[in-house]
Amino acid sequence: MQIGRKDVAWNFAATSIKIVSGIIVMPLSLHLLSNQDIGLWNIFLTIGALTALVDFGFANSFARNITYVFSGAKDLKTQGFVAVTEGDDSIDFGLLKGLIAAMRRYYGILALCFLLLFASIGSIYISVILKRYDGNYTPALIAWGIYGLIVAYQLFTYYYDALLTGRGYVKRAKQILITGQCVQIVVVVSCLLLGFGLISMVAGLFLNVIVSRTLSYFVFYDKQLRSNLSSTNVRSVKEIMKIVTPNSLKIGATTLGGFLVSKATGLIAPLFLSLSIIGSFGTTRQLVDLLGTVGGIWFTTYYPKMTHYRIKNNLAGIKQLYIKSSMWLLFVFVVGGTCLLLFGEPFFALIHSNTTLLGSYAIAALLFFSLLDVNSGFSTAILVSKNEVPFVKQFLIAGIAAQILLIAFLKYTSLGIWGLILASAIVQVAYQDWKWPREVYKELHIRLSDFIHFIKALIKDGFYMLKH
Repeated sequence: MQIGRKDVAWNFAATSIKIVSGIIVMPLSLHLLSNQDIGLWNIFLTIGALTALVDFGFANSFARNITYVFSGAKDLKTQGFVAVTEGDDSIDFGLLKGLIAAMRRYYGILALCFLLLFASIGSIYISVILKRYDGNYTPALIAWGIYGLIVAYQLFTYYYDALLTGRGYVKRAKQILITGQCVQIVVVVSCLLLGFGLISMVAGLFLNVIVSRTLSYFVFYDKQLRSNLSSTNVRSVKEIMKIVTPNSLKIGATTLGGFLVSKATGLIAPLFLSLSIIGSFGTTRQLVDLLGTVGGIWFTTYYPKMTHYRIKNNLAGIKQLYIKSSMWLLFVFVVGGTCLLLFGEPFFALIHSNTTLLGSYAIAALLFFSLLDVNSGFSTAILVSKNEVPFVKQFLIAGIAAQILLIAFLKYTSLGIWGLILASAIVQVAYQDWKWPREVYKELHIRLSDFIHFIKALIKDGFYMLKH
């Protein structure tokens, strides 16, 4: 599997376009949309995050097994994997065809289930939220309905992400992301300037999804692959689902726990706090999450290669990529976090934003706890690359505990925003944020000296480049 610096560069470019989108769209939306509309949009985004929850772990399992197949695997296992020799990269197209058929069937059912839930429970939820909304009621409902359809379509075509990632098409996937993001920027800016309000945000996302999914289809199904798939017999979809389902359900349970810890606050908090406060928290959280995305570039780019190394039993290769990923993450949070603390609020004042950031102490706390969470996420992904999920109970317990703390803080104390921050932070720091990194360090035999050697090598290379 060929993944290298060009893939990293394109991942940087894709993340950069997200930042550019923020620089262009965020100031305009903060200026033209009311604080309540910004709060509503943050609620919409939380609903969108539910796709990862509704997927219930199958995307992760499908992508990992697609990588196994493109790495030469001829059989899949419910637990663990069958190691493949380094020179054997032949593809079992019957197995690949069966995996694709299983994905299509699963996500078709999933999209239908989401639509039913959105039309029923979602309608009740938004009606409660809009009782405290002072803006134009009808456009908000229209935006809500369109957003639900977008999320359903994303679910229906969700497996394209697994196909591209599993095949190692990181560079092409990021090129598609850039194209879709550019379309979204143009549409959102145009609609905002024309006065379409909240619907502008939804319209941009809609065209982004359509363009991205269409391009993904044509990139993955090239002429040679279509020929190989059409001339082979499909492996039993039923048998493949039996193999994939157990670990998918385990990952789904951990995803549920993760959602309860970090994302469910966006759904529960509006029941206790004003939309204005939610707008400030959501906007600040988006900026911190953006740093997490930038910090995760190295890891997400090379994760298919780590999975490839796993099936080849190359632990040294995984260790090297993991250390580089961790050091890059730390660098991004130190530099980016400092810039956010120093220049975030002055920038918002400069653009005359209707929404403000949280205070410096709250931002610093979000940065610190987010760094720990992203680092822990690296570690759990490394463990899952073995096709094992050893942390299901722990994630579920953490998710339930975080929600109990959140409701207690918001209902029985005057912590307010700090209640949102501390509820998940306390739970994560107590166990998750140190447990799984320690497990990876033990398996890969990572020591503090490994990080020191990496930094020395980086400095040495830097001096060499300056001299030459």
